Amino acid sequence: MISGRDAMMTVEQAISRARTDEGQYDVALRAAMEQAAILRRTEAEGFRSLARIRLDAAIRENVIGSLDASERAALAMIDEHRRRLEALAGQRDEAQRALEQAEGEKHRVDQILAEALDRLEDLQQATAERMRSDKAWQSAKARLDAAREVAGKAEEKAAQTEADLSAKRKPYEDDPLFMYLWRRRHGQSEDTSGSLVRSIDRWVADLVGYRDARANFVMLQEIPLRLREHADGKRREFEAVEQTVGQIERAALVADGVEPLEAAVAAAQAEVERAEAEVTAATVRLAALDAERQAEGGVGDAAVFDKATDMLARALATQDLQDLLASAKRTPQPADDQAIGVIAETRRRLQAVENDLGRLREAIRDMAEHRAELESARDRARRSGYGDPRGTFEGGADLLGEVIGGILTGAIRGAELDRVLRGGFRFPRPQSDPDFGRRGRSPWPSPRGGTDRGDAGFPPSGGGGSGGGWRTGGGF
Repeated sequence: MISGRDAMMTVEQAISRARTDEGQYDVALRAAMEQAAILRRTEAEGFRSLARIRLDAAIRENVIGSLDASERAALAMIDEHRRRLEALAGQRDEAQRALEQAEGEKHRVDQILAEALDRLEDLQQATAERMRSDKAWQSAKARLDAAREVAGKAEEKAAQTEADLSAKRKPYEDDPLFMYLWRRRHGQSEDTSGSLVRSIDRWVADLVGYRDARANFVMLQEIPLRLREHADGKRREFEAVEQTVGQIERAALVADGVEPLEAAVAAAQAEVERAEAEVTAATVRLAALDAERQAEGGVGDAAVFDKATDMLARALATQDLQDLLASAKRTPQPADDQAIGVIAETRRRLQAVENDLGRLREAIRDMAEHRAELESARDRARRSGYGDPRGTFEGGADLLGEVIGGILTGAIRGAELDRVLRGGFRFPRPQSDPDFGRRGRSPWPSPRGGTDRGDAGFPPSGGGGSGGGWRTGGGF
């Protein structure tokens, strides 16, 4: 079993290590690119040597000049690209360090907030226990419980009647003659029809029994309104009693010294929000650099490098040079044997290096995708409150490590981390009476984030909410 903070740190550290591994692959990729460029230059030098040996001065200068120009342009392109990539790599490393520092600071202030909330909750619990023997509180609490029950039943009845209204209205609304008379306000002062129309309408009303049906229809719609008014009144009565109980509890908490503890929680909460903002900013900055890095080189850096090497390869594959090489092979001479050997060996090594480049590009692409999958799972875990240092993850570090490893290798998806955390994470238990001291006043952040007052349904009760701090979890 590990804490929520340790669980989140495990995920964050795995992401950091994955980025370090990506950086090492980046270095290897740039080294292979440079090696390929060197081999292209070596191949070009072999052709230059052949040209000097085999061709007369006029043709030699033309061939070598064209080859030199292509080589210079290609190598300049590769060199500029490499410098840009190195600059981006440095910025990414700096951004990664900034994110790690921000995450470390976030975990530190999370712990401070957790400890401040523990002290506050301990005092609230102690005061609640003490007040159980207070006569004034007992009397007010009994009235509150009674008002809660009455208000709850009134709300339930009003809600049920409102839900039933649509079904009970249907027979009336399906009767075209009844609805015709209803819309014309027949029999009421609002009926502005002429005497002939009213006479016909009276005949129709007598025919369908409209007067009795109208009275029933009016009553059918009136009952939910009256019950809603009654429920609202009972709720206001409940809130008035709740205000009284809240004042008694608040006075007891203040007498026991709650205000300094609340101030400490408020200060810690502000620090947590500041740290969260820094983590968010660092995460956004790093993601922007990742996007820039990918746009700069394309996936696996193929874009610029391939363009440059293709330029040089095309220059080396011109008909003049290929004819020169074929001629040297047919009529070998001691002077050109060495140049031919250099070209052949260089091409063999170049093929091996280009194969390595392909594997490195694929590895970098896969690692980035798997790391992004883990980052998405981390973000969902943060939003769900799994970083709460007062919570515990029952699966332990070993299970978490297995899941993270599976995501980074591509064996499983990030949703598996969602499932494991949801099944194994245990949020801290609230105090026995989480409403104590919070009735009838602005709610205080709960140990699991948000407010301690429910905002849906009736009657209100202790529980989670939404807002800063940690959430009580649930689905992703």
